[in-house]
Amino acid sequence: MENNVEYETKVLEVEIVKHNLQKMRLLNKIYTIVIITIVPIIYFLTFFPSLRIQKLFIESKVEYVLLLIFHLVIFYLFHFRKIHLNTLNNKKMKFFINFYISFSLILAALISIKDQSIYNPFLIYTLILFTCSSFLVLKAKQLLIPLIISSFILIVGLYGDNGEFSDSYLQWVYIAILLPTAFYLSRSYYLSFEKNFYRQLEILEERNYTRSLTAKLKEVNNQLELQTLVDPLTNLYNRRAYNEYLQKLQDQTLQSPILLSVIMIDVDCFKLYNDTYGHMEGDNVLIKIGMLLNNISEQFHCFTTRWGGEEFILLLTDVPEQQVEKICQKIKDGVSNLNIHHGSSTIASTVSVSIGACTKRIYKQEEITHCINEADAALYFIKKHGRNNYEYRSPTQFQ
Repeated sequence: MENNVEYETKVLEVEIVKHNLQKMRLLNKIYTIVIITIVPIIYFLTFFPSLRIQKLFIESKVEYVLLLIFHLVIFYLFHFRKIHLNTLNNKKMKFFINFYISFSLILAALISIKDQSIYNPFLIYTLILFTCSSFLVLKAKQLLIPLIISSFILIVGLYGDNGEFSDSYLQWVYIAILLPTAFYLSRSYYLSFEKNFYRQLEILEERNYTRSLTAKLKEVNNQLELQTLVDPLTNLYNRRAYNEYLQKLQDQTLQSPILLSVIMIDVDCFKLYNDTYGHMEGDNVLIKIGMLLNNISEQFHCFTTRWGGEEFILLLTDVPEQQVEKICQKIKDGVSNLNIHHGSSTIASTVSVSIGACTKRIYKQEEITHCINEADAALYFIKKHGRNNYEYRSPTQFQ
């Protein structure tokens, strides 16, 4: 829990710095344009002696030049050096933001004290203070320190210019109202940003949680769907999956012909095995043969299903005749190598299988059934002629 809170706090700090940099980029652009505009205008007005601002402009010229240079440097950093936040410079960016606020307010305070006769009281200071308070997300100390320094300059400046409180009481009242108002505005904006951030974080967490649940639900549904298509004993596809696969093959024939191979397998004398060793041992035989067929299907990319009882079917598309015959031989030898003792078999001393296979070029949907029937006939033939072997009927036999 503590780690989570610490993580959220760090993310909030990064988001605040990122937000402030974006807003500073905008404010700097505005300030630069305003200062570049104001200075020439004031300089132009100095040519009119009746306005009596030549002396005032000369006195505050240094502050204007500093303010202009400062914002031009910031402008250069933002738009030419392309400064941006990353994992390595977070502290530097925080210092950069604090310096920007402090320096802007201090210069604005100096200009406001010297140019009271040119502008409305504290115009530039008020402008910078309220834009910082309204646009930048600042912690209390980030604004308090610049406020204390700049307000000290304003107070000293007012006292130095006027001496008596009664001579400038309206300006004192203005400062007394301006500073807490700006501070309250800044705190309100910070708390609003913080509240919105945590709300967005909650929404994001809820969304991720929902996505996680949806993914898990989808996975469960896929597992359930897979369970309805898989034989629980042999872990091969069941009859339902077989029917769905046949439908896909039928749909495929509507697009283009396919070369279909069907391999049908029957365990020899399986009823005798069950009668001799029991159905539990019979199930173990089917499990072992199922594992063998599963490995072969992965190797040769076959669709393998438990047809029912002790019968299995392999379906292949676009496979050469030699490979089909190779698979038949591999199945026969594989079952023999399992070396499962079958004392009551009339065929061999171990469990064996009979295999019927057929390959046929399919042009019409009904020809798929003909190919399956031909493989079934081949299996029936081998069962009548000694078992423990395979009969393969290739396309050349149908020409």
